Amino acid sequence: MNNYQIECISLSKQFSLNKQVVKAVDNINLGISKNEMVIFKGRSGAGKSTLLNLMSGLTNPTSGKVMIDNICLNDLSNDALSELLLNRIGIIFQSFNLLPTYTVYENIEIATVPKVVNKNMVKETIMYLLDHFDLAQKSRSLPSELSVGQQQKVAIIRTLIKEPSIIFADEPTGSVDDKTANEIMEHLISLKNEKQVTLVLATHGNGMERFADKVFVMENGRIK
Repeated sequence: MNNYQIECISLSKQFSLNKQVVKAVDNINLGISKNEMVIFKGRSGAGKSTLLNLMSGLTNPTSGKVMIDNICLNDLSNDALSELLLNRIGIIFQSFNLLPTYTVYENIEIATVPKVVNKNMVKETIMYLLDHFDLAQKSRSLPSELSVGQQQKVAIIRTLIKEPSIIFADEPTGSVDDKTANEIMEHLISLKNEKQVTLVLATHGNGMERFADKVFVMENGRIK
């Protein structure tokens, strides 16, 4: 047993493409401690998104394993993995994944549906977070009525409402301007400091390294 909250052990993921084997993640070994902020950098296709999907349990590895709080994800049943994703892991997707016919408020609220929660407390928390992200006036708007930066903020709030202990974020600032990117990073860092959340981010850009405790550069599925 070790002090890592997340550990990858000989982790690999292969795909077949045009009768060729593509090593999207190739024998990764690393550990991430609780409350660390870790950034994976690299060009598109370097394996960053696949690695995050493996670490968060969304994708099964071809070989190797992922440990979270000394629990091996490979050994979990579908129900146990779903419970882990619901209660301890938050994921901020690159594509936002907002429901187009739901309002901003409803898009956030739906993340709490599987849990047994006090609706009044949920409403209070959602409105607090919307205000914190300067979106209180947009609570009844549809995603199509928001800017790209505002949609990204809603996706982040939807993750935060679950109060996860680990957040995986795939290009959380990749679709927004520099001002909004800085705002998003400030919110995530504030969350890390106040709630002791572990942050694992993937990016192909520059400028985020100054926030990180560790930076890993990926190329061809490996850490350089």
